[in-house]
Amino acid sequence: MLSSFRFSFSHGLILSLLPLLAGCPQAPVPQLGNSLSAEATRATIASRCAQAVIACTSSWPTAVAAVVASDGQTVTTTDGVNFIVVGTSEQGGFDVQLSATDSMTGNGAMSLTYSWSSGATDTDPCTLADGPAFSTEEMPLQRMDLGVHYIRLRVENDIIRDVVESDTCGVIGENIASFQFVEIVVDVRSN
Repeated sequence: MLSSFRFSFSHGLILSLLPLLAGCPQAPVPQLGNSLSAEATRATIASRCAQAVIACTSSWPTAVAAVVASDGQTVTTTDGVNFIVVGTSEQGGFDVQLSATDSMTGNGAMSLTYSWSSGATDTDPCTLADGPAFSTEEMPLQRMDLGVHYIRLRVENDIIRDVVESDTCGVIGENIASFQFVEIVVDVRSN
């Protein structure tokens, strides 16, 4: 009789706890990054330093973005800014390996942080805001739809600038890390 009581009690307790357990945190399911949609054709936006809006010295970082071929892919470039990636399309796109390993911290800096984004539309040289960010890794693997993508890499070092200003734009920022960005064009094609 005692054993049947235990079974009934345990069975009843488990049944009463099921609704509570449903709200317990679960181990996260690994998710691949969202696929970047292809963009309308436009000219890439040069960095502020390249446009001579601010005077960047050797203590500022240098952003260098590249695309690295993964298994079954070919990557060609003519000028280090325009990349054609050819691979096997899976549902209209595939993963593309980006690299910022050749970026430099700048003289006197100790660290470098990365921000990858796409879809920038701001062409005002006094602001040049980034598009939506998709990674802060040095070498992100990002799924991209077939088509043309404008990918921006922004790098910042640990040298804080009290004031960043220019003759044409006035004060651009205060108490910000030294930064530079570069944009590349990634044309994703199916073989």
